[in-house]
Parts: sequence; structure tokens; C-alpha cells
Amino acid sequence: MRRFTLTLGLAALALAACSPQTLTLNVDMRHPSKSGIDLSRKSMSIVYMDDGQADTTFSNGVASSFARSLEEDYFGGKEAVGVYKIPVDSVSLDLMHRLVIDSGDDVVFLLGPPTFGEVVLSDLAPVKNPVSVDSAFVAQAQVPFNEKLFVYDSMGKDDELHIFRGNSILRTQVFTNGVTAKEFLKEKALKSKDWGADLVGKQISNRFVPTWKEELYSVYYFEGWDTDWITAASYAYEMKWKKAADIWMKKLDDNSYTKRACACYNTALAFYMMGDLNLATKWLDRADQYGKPDLSPGLRKKIEARKR
Repeated sequence: MRRFTLTLGLAALALAACSPQTLTLNVDMRHPSKSGIDLSRKSMSIVYMDDGQADTTFSNGVASSFARSLEEDYFGGKEAVGVYKIPVDSVSLDLMHRLVIDSGDDVVFLLGPPTFGEVVLSDLAPVKNPVSVDSAFVAQAQVPFNEKLFVYDSMGKDDELHIFRGNSILRTQVFTNGVTAKEFLKEKALKSKDWGADLVGKQISNRFVPTWKEELYSVYYFEGWDTDWITAASYAYEMKWKKAADIWMKKLDDNSYTKRACACYNTALAFYMMGDLNLATKWLDRADQYGKPDLSPGLRKKIEARKR
């Protein structure tokens, strides 16, 4: 209803005027993740290490869950992030270079082998309606662990290996007959750790999924007999930037330099919204040649910030 009302309001104003008007939009903009690494429009792979000393089932589960979370945020849920295992026990920048070449992807995440701490058990508690004598009691178990993640972005400005460290606690239940030795229960809890791999993968992804911020942007339009400006503004309001840009680019043969400048600025904003920063810059340069619209400096700052 809001969009319909706005369109009617703009159309009702299309009577007679030559000076540009502005339509302000609230837009949720994607920003780099908490890690500071911008993964937008980049291909990715996740590799986990096999040092030959530990079961890699847990690492495989973490990597697979991590991949699914990245796919949901960056690829619309499509399977696009490969998961691989590599038999190494040390990490170097040269290794990450090789992984980028072998995978053919822009960004490679390398999961180190996890290290698990001492299992902590609660006191035993009786189970209501146990299915067997061996499950008559239950203990809550906590399995602390540490994880290290190496990240290399071949599209980044610096040839740099990023290292992230994290720790958490896996929680599970251990059933017993009430007389089993505590050390055996701890071993049992440690063996059941793999169920928590999915949650760990999602927790790791929180640092790398994009953040979103609401920002204000404006487009120019003109009131009068030429309703194309109203139509294009309506497309912008609906976030149909390609359709809006197609109309604005046709306004470059207008006799008015002011309208040409506004059309170029609007087109620059459209390409900025569609993620093509180079074209956005070129159209903004063209807008400034025709007359440098008031909104031009603000958009240029945003474009330059995105390029960093």
C-alpha cells in the first residue's frame, strides 16, 4: 500500500516544473562481515586439515555447516562453496596460495584440527521412565574446545594470511547405570562430540556473514509532461534499479544540462546499488561534467568507501 500511494503522489505532481526534485529511499545495505573481509561477489572454498592424528569427522561436520551458512547469505542457498580435506599439519602463506590455485576460488578458509579440553560432568540424576538399566541415570557433559581458522582472500589488497581463533563448549548428555566409572563417562561424552559440529559451523559463520545497515539515498526526478522521470523514480523505490537505469540513460540527449547531470547521477546510484562500482564512478564523473549535482559528493564518498 505504501508503494502504491507514493506512485500516485508522484504522478499527481507531474504538472509543470523544471527544477529537480528528490525522492529519498530507505535502503538496507550490505556491508562487510565482522571479520572485516568483504566476501561479496567472491567464490569460496572451505578446507579442513587432517594431521593424521585425530578423527576428522568433527572437522568435516563443522566445515559442511560453515559452507551451508555462507551459501545461504551469499548465494541464495545454492550449493556454491566446496568442502575439501587436506593432509597437512602446518599452515603457511604459500600453502594458501596453492589452495587458491587448486580450488580455483577467490577465498579459501582453512580449518585447523580442533583441540578438546577436559570434559566436565555434572552429578548423576535419575531418568524418569528409563528404557534400560544402562540409561537409568544421566549426567550433563561439557566438552570445551579450541578452533583455529586461516583465511586467505586472493582478491584482497594485501597478500595476507588472516588467522582467527575461537573457543566454545559443546554440551551433551551421557546416560549410565549409575555405577560406571567417571573416566569412562568422560570418554563417552568426548566420542559424542560430533553431534555439535553443525552448531559450531554456524557459530563460525557469524563472523563472516554480511552485516546490514539502513541508509538513506535519494534520486532526482522532474515534474512535468515527461512522466518517464516519475516512472524511473517508482522503479527505484521498488529497488528495480536496472529498469530505472534503462530510463535514465535515455535522458542523455535532453537539451537541459541539468537533466543530463541528474540522469547521470541517478544511473551512477543504480550501478552502485547493483554492485558495479567502476560503472558507478564513470557515470558519476559524467554527471559532474554536466553540472555536478548536489548529491554527487555524498555518493562519491560511499563509492570510494566500498572500494577500500
